[in-house]
Amino acid sequence: MTTAVGPTLVKKAVILSAGMGTRLGALTQNLPKVMVPIAGKPMLEHHLEWLKGFGVSEFYLNLHYLADVISDYFEDGSRWDVKIHYHREERLLGTAGSLHGFRPFLDQTFLVQYGDVFSRLDLARLALFHRQHEAAASLVVHPSSHPHDSDIIELADETRIRQIHHKPGDARFGNLGNAGAYLLEPVVLDHLSPDLREEDFCKDVFPRMLAAGETVCGYDTDDLLLDVGTPERLAWIEDHLKSA
Repeated sequence: MTTAVGPTLVKKAVILSAGMGTRLGALTQNLPKVMVPIAGKPMLEHHLEWLKGFGVSEFYLNLHYLADVISDYFEDGSRWDVKIHYHREERLLGTAGSLHGFRPFLDQTFLVQYGDVFSRLDLARLALFHRQHEAAASLVVHPSSHPHDSDIIELADETRIRQIHHKPGDARFGNLGNAGAYLLEPVVLDHLSPDLREEDFCKDVFPRMLAAGETVCGYDTDDLLLDVGTPERLAWIEDHLKSA
């Protein structure tokens, strides 16, 4: 479990948990990808413990593939002294469309975390950056060595985002890739489509926010955020935690 620099005003987190994890092959034949074990516990449990260390107490999980495996394990969250809310998607709604299921609850600053990204992000520092820049959305970014399968974030200055190039990205616009974590204000909900449809943050919602003149920032950090959606990356994070 990570050691927090200090508590934040961020109390709510959406963890995207609906994916099937096809890149992990047999590992996800009977498990949702967020339940694949890392160092003896489900990846999703690592998320809860990490974020609870920063004062997050309410979690919102969208479910689809093998949903009962997740809800049966975590139940209402009381075992971790947190509150967990679930929304089951009959069809996948994408990274942004998943927020429809939690709209009434997202009434203050909240984190969106991709469930297949193992993270040791310092949420306190991100929250401070977010407040200092009065951002409607702060996207965590970091240098990418594989822009061909990344969302590339083009900055206008050191913080403000000029444009988002949905994957496959293009190195002509830099090498800052989407790291899979966003700190958001409730105004982001105004930029969802009114009807229930599949939507992506980087392809659909953030470009709408930029076009509307919202303050959308990129937070560049060397904190550990690693997509563990392949067997090779999963093995790397296991080795990393053993040697830490």
